[in-house]
Amino acid sequence: MKVKLTYLDNQIAKLTLNRPEYKNAVDFEVIEQMNHHLDEIAANDEVSVVWIGGEGGAFCSGGDLHAFHSLQTAEEAKKMLLPMCGVLKKIVALQAVTVSYLDGPAIGGGAEIACATDFTLANSKGKAGFVQAKLAITTGWGGSSLLQRRVGYHHALQMLSSGSIYRLNELLSLKFVHEEVDNEQGVIDWCENLLQHKNVVKSYKKNLFSEMQQQQLFAAMDEEVDRCAILWESSAHHEAVAKFKSRR
Repeated sequence: MKVKLTYLDNQIAKLTLNRPEYKNAVDFEVIEQMNHHLDEIAANDEVSVVWIGGEGGAFCSGGDLHAFHSLQTAEEAKKMLLPMCGVLKKIVALQAVTVSYLDGPAIGGGAEIACATDFTLANSKGKAGFVQAKLAITTGWGGSSLLQRRVGYHHALQMLSSGSIYRLNELLSLKFVHEEVDNEQGVIDWCENLLQHKNVVKSYKKNLFSEMQQQQLFAAMDEEVDRCAILWESSAHHEAVAKFKSRR
């Protein structure tokens, strides 16, 4: 399985991206499996915390450019962008508290996934960067809207436009990462602090993020998909991808 779902107990579900040889890059199978697992989690009323991580010392290196190399036009790109945007919406919509753990890089779409969770934790190897600008495209899964929600307009614009990769101390300062946690046991301990009665958790999430706010966020994420798709079919993007792949 390219995405594994395990239950640490009846209240904590762990979703693990499991393509370590590709730094957990997202391909079509990953999208399909994430969708399936998130539907299972959403249907489980006992789950109060969902932990998303990556296997092999990386969180996620974003979209697998080799898997998506045949996507040339805007409409073709949407066949990948829309389903993965849907995955991030499912993460946002979960009634459980969601936590991403960076024990390595979260690059491009990987940083978008991290933004979809309520909290992000990281160890000293954790780093993140929205490198899409270097490929002549924007975030395509809804990450810009999610990032602004987390760090504010000015920090988001700087992170997105520069395409820079930020290390842990910078991510903590920006509040992209909420706390440094040394290892997976530390993540479990951190999650267990959130394990109050499940109905309390669900009520607080509704209090703090209303259905109307969710609809507005999702509409903004949909607009991102459209803008990214337009740039995807540009010659600048295809040239940047070819140059990137030639270095591999």
